[in-house]
Amino acid sequence: MEERRSRSMAAAAGLLRLAVVAVAAVVAGGDVAAGRQMVPAMYVFGDSLVDVGNNDFLPPPAPRPPEPPCGIDLPLEAAADEVAGGRSGRFTNGYNLADIIAQHVGFKMSPLAYLSLTTPGRRSNLRRGIVGANYASSGSGILDFIGNGTISLGEQVKLFADTKAMMVAAGEVNGERINHLLSQSLFITCTGGNDYNAFTDGIVPVSDAPAFIAHMVTTYIEHIKTLYKLGARRLGILDVLPLGCLPISRVPMENGECSGEDNWQARLFNRLLRRKMAAAVTASMPDLKYSIGSIYYTYYDMIVDPTLAGMKEVARACCGDGKLNAEADCSASANLCQDRNDYVFWDKVHGTQAAYQQCVHGFFHGSLRYAEPISFTQLVTSSAVDLARSSLSMNRTAVI
Repeated sequence: MEERRSRSMAAAAGLLRLAVVAVAAVVAGGDVAAGRQMVPAMYVFGDSLVDVGNNDFLPPPAPRPPEPPCGIDLPLEAAADEVAGGRSGRFTNGYNLADIIAQHVGFKMSPLAYLSLTTPGRRSNLRRGIVGANYASSGSGILDFIGNGTISLGEQVKLFADTKAMMVAAGEVNGERINHLLSQSLFITCTGGNDYNAFTDGIVPVSDAPAFIAHMVTTYIEHIKTLYKLGARRLGILDVLPLGCLPISRVPMENGECSGEDNWQARLFNRLLRRKMAAAVTASMPDLKYSIGSIYYTYYDMIVDPTLAGMKEVARACCGDGKLNAEADCSASANLCQDRNDYVFWDKVHGTQAAYQQCVHGFFHGSLRYAEPISFTQLVTSSAVDLARSSLSMNRTAVI
């Protein structure tokens, strides 16, 4: 058993070495796909790992990133020109997972926050399906009662349904063209981590974890089925990261080590998600191409041996205060590290831009450990079912 584990970790280490070189190239000269969009649009759903500013349009208690220092490494033109109000809307020092995935498929950054696109002067882009939209809301969860004042995953999917209806009603893109656009676009979902607050908040006893997590997965897949019915045919799903290794989870541990129980709960969700998703695709989503990117293992491998990813600090947060710099929220008055590229974690729960770059490289170019059943590269380069053509074909059959 130990020998097999050693071989597995050695293989992962080799992949991380390659990732370091590739990520350095991305930072220095941009992704190889830059300037060539591999998909016509991108639609993003989830929580703070992919939110780019929707919460800036929500009243308290919806959480907003403190700026500064959040967004400190985001290019000025991105904050000034592409984000409403000049705010980054991101719980990290620079780009987040949605941005970096978008860069890998040829965009400059994530599509704009949906709520920013509903403002005067930007509705036309939303109606015409230009670039897409980001519906993610920091603090939200799969389940509706998670995230006070945020936009739950179910509500985000409803907003996307409203978007499609608006596109149809506007008449700027005919029905067949809309179906074509959506079937060729990339859909990204990243959620689940906040639902575990049900345990820490005492809403659900830890003894009920298996049943609660199964409910999370079932609900998640129902929302994915809705996206499929609305036209999604390329879907990238990001699993839950190693919750026990978050700085906030390490604080109560005697030696600051990872919490094994929290990591077990994360693995349970991730395993069940993969199994239930495969069954659901076979049963009711036959035309869906999907890939599950493992934030869990990309993070876990960086934490086990950070030097292989070009990093140094895996336990402490870059921005915060107290033990592991994780006993207080990141704020303008918090302790802030200067060597941010050396850190895996930005604050007590979120990653740094550097860590996110490592993750996304793994999704696109890593082994099955980092993305399955296919890589994100295969997801966006393989042909997807063209709903417009399918519709025409069905219409002809009906006429005959």
